[in-house]
Amino acid sequence: MLSFLQGFSIGLFIMCGPWLLTGLLNPMLVLPGGRADRIRVIKRYAFALPFLCLLLGLTSLWGGFGPSLAGWLSGLGILFVWIPGERGLRGYIDRFKQRRHEKRVKAEQKVWQQERATNSLDLDDAAALADPLVAKLQVIKRRLKQVQADISQPDRFYTRYIKLQTILEQRFQPGELAMQRAQALIQDVYLSVIRRLERQADLQQQCLALDPEFIRRKLDNQTTPQAERDALQARWNIVNSINQQQAQLQADNEKTLTILDTTSMALMQLQTQDSGITEADKVMQALELFNQRVSRYEHTPNSRKSS
Repeated sequence: MLSFLQGFSIGLFIMCGPWLLTGLLNPMLVLPGGRADRIRVIKRYAFALPFLCLLLGLTSLWGGFGPSLAGWLSGLGILFVWIPGERGLRGYIDRFKQRRHEKRVKAEQKVWQQERATNSLDLDDAAALADPLVAKLQVIKRRLKQVQADISQPDRFYTRYIKLQTILEQRFQPGELAMQRAQALIQDVYLSVIRRLERQADLQQQCLALDPEFIRRKLDNQTTPQAERDALQARWNIVNSINQQQAQLQADNEKTLTILDTTSMALMQLQTQDSGITEADKVMQALELFNQRVSRYEHTPNSRKSS
């Protein structure tokens, strides 16, 4: 074994020179992958491999010097096997990472499409008037659009509403107590959502009336008189306050969307047997508790900053 290692180290050391010269002419021929440059060729064939050969040669001298022919031939030919093998392994790892990245991107795109494009609320759909909640979402979306506010949240709440109604129809009969209770709780939750969306529209309308672009432009102008600047700064503080209130309302709506998604998932996992009724009660209790917290928060004095 020691004689084999001696021969292997000698053969490998002999091949470092030709591979180094070849790599200096064309690095792609002697590198297994990655960035093909001559610095990597010099590091590998002028330093790393010769040091490895020296280490193998020195550690195999314990039994005396006597390199074997098999080791010598193996050292001469190892690079012709190692480089293609390493190149293939690197390619496999890169392809695996690429496939995993593509799966992650597809999953993110799927979530994004479900979040943004599913069941968009049509402002001109007359059939929406048949459902009072959908009609109210339609009205508030139209108003948000008029005041140049974000109209994505009405679409997302509409999507959750359609999904919840579909799940309830699949799980319960129209006359069941659980069905009636769920519809009442959903009604209360969505009325709270609509009030927050209406508040967002009011705040956005106030913000547009203040003309924040004009205020910012005047404040950035160094020639604006100090008295005018003080008045503009006071109005700019009002704009900031409105923006903070809008951000809080949007955050509250996001929390409600999360609760609706959790409720949908819990209802989808229910069975129509007696044990399922017990689980349905738990789901409804969780939704009712959330709705009570929202109601208390909305009716608590000074819970919001006044504009």
